[in-house]
Amino acid sequence: MNENLNNRDKNQEEYNVDLMLLFGVLRKNLIWLIILSIIGGGLAYSVTRYLIPEKYKATATVIINNKSTDSQYIYPSEIQSSQDLAELYSIIIKADGVLEQVKESMEIDISNEDLKKSIDVSMVGDTQVVEISCVSTNPDYALDLVTQFVYFSKPMIREKVEAGSVKDLNEPALSNNGRPISPSIRKNTLIGAFLGFFFCAAFIILKQMLNTTFKTEAEVTNTLGIPVLGVVPFVERKEFGVK
Repeated sequence: MNENLNNRDKNQEEYNVDLMLLFGVLRKNLIWLIILSIIGGGLAYSVTRYLIPEKYKATATVIINNKSTDSQYIYPSEIQSSQDLAELYSIIIKADGVLEQVKESMEIDISNEDLKKSIDVSMVGDTQVVEISCVSTNPDYALDLVTQFVYFSKPMIREKVEAGSVKDLNEPALSNNGRPISPSIRKNTLIGAFLGFFFCAAFIILKQMLNTTFKTEAEVTNTLGIPVLGVVPFVERKEFGVK
């Protein structure tokens, strides 16, 4: 029992010594860690700023109510009915009839399949609200596309679902106050700096682990567990008159 405790204490002590040794090695190479972190962050910033295209998002929300009257009251049964028709409304908004009208209005040459992929239709939680959005590198194009889809899809929904009424909740607008939603320069720069630090630290630690030479008497004693009986000093060749 005591022997097991002693072995465990010894292992813990060796583990602590190894950690202290690694931290010491990292501290000695702190300047390289800082330099590589700066280089990594700078590269990430440059790539994000100048090579990755910025993307903008335009959104609009409409509320769909399964009632033909203009009463201000909405009953729970009507809300549930509208939620059940959410998938149907998504199909109608992306119907070929709407797509053709949008292409003709915007005068764009694009296939219906590609146009469908550029627009996203989703329900906002468990509500009657439908969000129509588009992500593009051209903010004007994204905003115009969402505007056209909202304009042409509303009468289509009223036509295909006779009891449905569609009203604007939020008009088409660019998200994030008109700023790009991606890429995030700050986030990518921090990731680049972290990767630079990580790979530099990994290289330093790996180099230390592969180095099996002893540099001090203490390392010999701590590693092998035996005392040092003597040290052979290093003498420069010039001290013996040898060139």
